[in-house]
Amino acid sequence: MRNTLTEAITQAIKVVFNAETILPFFVGSVCLGIFGSAVYDLLQSWLGDDAVALVRIALISLLILVGAIAAVSWLISRQIALLPTDVPFEVQQKNLDRKYRGLILLVSNPEACETAIRFHLPTLKRCWLVCSRESLEKARELRRKFPNVCVDAPIVVNDIYDPLQFYRCVNEIYLTRLPKDLPERDVIADYTGMTAHASVGTVLACINTVRPLQYIPARTDPKTGRVIGSLDPIRVTLGMQNGGRSHRGDRQKAS
Repeated sequence: MRNTLTEAITQAIKVVFNAETILPFFVGSVCLGIFGSAVYDLLQSWLGDDAVALVRIALISLLILVGAIAAVSWLISRQIALLPTDVPFEVQQKNLDRKYRGLILLVSNPEACETAIRFHLPTLKRCWLVCSRESLEKARELRRKFPNVCVDAPIVVNDIYDPLQFYRCVNEIYLTRLPKDLPERDVIADYTGMTAHASVGTVLACINTVRPLQYIPARTDPKTGRVIGSLDPIRVTLGMQNGGRSHRGDRQKAS
């Protein structure tokens, strides 16, 4: 219990006190403090500073808080009510029935990574390797084994427990690293490897778009249940991917 609480506090501190959020956090805190002090001074000048007035100020503050919570709740429920209800969120899984010209791969288990690459050969033309500092050497070994497709240097993600880093990494590959003749729909992302946070970030970068997803199932020994290898990739369709739009294509049309 203590370890869980400590981890939660540590993660909360990391979220608040990082380079991207520290300045808005402090600016917002100062603004709220100034606003609260101004409101209190206004109420005190209006109601007085005796005990009865302080009770009234406390009650008014409580009513303002309740009203703010009610207003935010109403706005959230209003936005939820506006969401389309005729398109259900779906998860579809089936054996991959085609090979892709591009592959984004989370590097951890070398055998699973090799299975993913070999499955798409000889159609595969480009493979981007996303790894951590710990799995960097595995990524380099994959480049040595498949130099014709792993032409780019491995992309190292510093925090393997931050799904947003993986989201930004995969999204950046789709938006800026694809050759002009390789559309997003022809590049499949494999979310099998590394941590669960890496998988979540990869899925977030592909959900409700034309970007396809796959994972590599493990082959197990039926007698012992131990993992003894990898099976061919499985195509996974999440949400409204079939009706998604390519951000890259939208940008090209706009230009």
